[in-house]
Amino acid sequence: MMTTGFISSLTLWNAPRTGAARLQSDLATATREIATGRLADVGATLGGGVTEAFGLRRQSAVLAALTQSNAAASLRLQATQGALKEIQTAADATLAELTALPASQRGQTAAEAARGRLAALTGALNTNASGQFVFGGTASGTAPLTAYEGSPASAAKTAVDDAFALYFGFAPGSAAASGITPSQIESFIDGPLAGLFTEANWKQTWSGASSRTIDSQISLTETVSTSVSANADAFRKLGMAYVIASGLGLSGLSQDAQEAATGRVMDLLGQASGGLTTMQADLGRSQSRITEANARMAKQTALLTGQVRDLESVDPAEAKARVDAITTQMQMSYGLTAQLRSLSLINFLS
Repeated sequence: MMTTGFISSLTLWNAPRTGAARLQSDLATATREIATGRLADVGATLGGGVTEAFGLRRQSAVLAALTQSNAAASLRLQATQGALKEIQTAADATLAELTALPASQRGQTAAEAARGRLAALTGALNTNASGQFVFGGTASGTAPLTAYEGSPASAAKTAVDDAFALYFGFAPGSAAASGITPSQIESFIDGPLAGLFTEANWKQTWSGASSRTIDSQISLTETVSTSVSANADAFRKLGMAYVIASGLGLSGLSQDAQEAATGRVMDLLGQASGGLTTMQADLGRSQSRITEANARMAKQTALLTGQVRDLESVDPAEAKARVDAITTQMQMSYGLTAQLRSLSLINFLS
């Protein structure tokens, strides 16, 4: 016995509609792949190979992060080199001025030049780049040095004045200073005054910097020092030279005592200049290594990018052919759906 299924027409109508939804999804996927040039669903397409793709992308991200951090390190090094050059130029100029003068005239010249250059030294060591004090070592968030001259008196100036008064029994610039002998001023400079410029005492009275410098990883296997601390020996010697010249009242000393003091100043300036040259050379090597590391990482990144592209990229021509084929199938589906919906038994009844 033959029976009629009332669901048959509905099934015919819905079949093309079901296929159309799938075709629309496929069309969206193919269109996205054409636009991006990359597989729409990397995991589904590559299967187990997706692990390799993600690994390559992770390596590329690490190289990009290192390159970005190298840019910050390069900026810090550039600012540091500029400040060091400024500091050394001032030190060498002071030394040249004193060397060119007779010993009897050095005291006055040293006193006149040193005060301003001591302030300039403080300013240079407080150089800031991108919100970081480049001579602060690992404590780069605060200015390393406090100005020597100021109101109220700085801890450094107070310490020098107190040491002078304790040793000689009167303050710097006192009329009694004219009786200080060359051996006495030399003993004071090499003893109590030099003690104030040891690293420990420098950190207590002059500097808030950390003696630990910043080490930066510049590649997957390389780490270099990319900063200088304001507590370095060269800066302490330079500060001591300027303090002897400007803070001990040289003009009130006897001529022989002035010559002894300026002799120490010139010696300290020469030592400081040599230390500054070494610093600049060391930082220059770090700059060169960063440049070389960036060049190597650029090549590595290009290689990784090519490998990722080989795994994840799509053939534009093939993707376009799929879009055309899907579009044609959808048009056929829509046309078939319209024809099925027009089928009715009423149309055949007369």
